Amino acid sequence: MAIINFSGNLPVLGITIIRVFTGWFIIRYGLELFHIDGLLDFLKKEKIPFPVFTGYAAKIIEFVGGICLILGLFTRWVTPPLMVVMYGVIYTTAHGTIFEGEFAFLFMLLFGVFWIIGAGKWSVDHLLANRVSKKEKIV
Repeated sequence: MAIINFSGNLPVLGITIIRVFTGWFIIRYGLELFHIDGLLDFLKKEKIPFPVFTGYAAKIIEFVGGICLILGLFTRWVTPPLMVVMYGVIYTTAHGTIFEGEFAFLFMLLFGVFWIIGAGKWSVDHLLANRVSKKEKIV
């Protein structure tokens, strides 16, 4: 019976796969930016303050944040705004209950995890951090 060694790249691969799929799924919601009329009507009907600004801001954050998550770029900077957007989704569509807004809550948890642990080893953030640390060693 072979023993599986989990100390290699398997956890790195797992975090990368979860990050990329999370980014892809949130981009799909952000694509509503290009046909936003339904969302704006909903926000106006729910009497959300500044519905046009709120709608566009949420969709831009989802779209750009999803791209950044896929690349692993500025991960710790884009996840807090994404968490705020997901809280807004829970508040508006599920009336503040996480059990009716499960998907938004799960997204919020994933964004929280990436805010805490970062993008992982296979990311642009990691490459940039290594590049900066190499330059510091030279100087």
